[in-house]
Amino acid sequence: MAGNSSMRERDLFTEVSGRIGDLLQSGGAAASGVREKVEQQLRAGLAELSAIDREEFDAQARALARAEQRIEALEETVAELEKRLAQRDAPSAQ
Repeated sequence: MAGNSSMRERDLFTEVSGRIGDLLQSGGAAASGVREKVEQQLRAGLAELSAIDREEFDAQARALARAEQRIEALEETVAELEKRLAQRDAPSAQ
């Protein structure tokens, strides 16, 4: 989900930057300076968005996978303890 958001932001940045560049093509050196400033502003604006980068997303996915494994192990332990308790509390056939 966050990966898609980041991709859309990059696509938006590329599209807007390209359009501004097309508009400023005929302006020469002045246009180049304006384009750089616009790109800086766009980058700053995108950086403020609440999106995470792919590296952070992958780290969070790994942490979630580890947590899920720990939960499964705990569930197995609880099931085993419940089984032992039931066997201990069951009336003996002797």
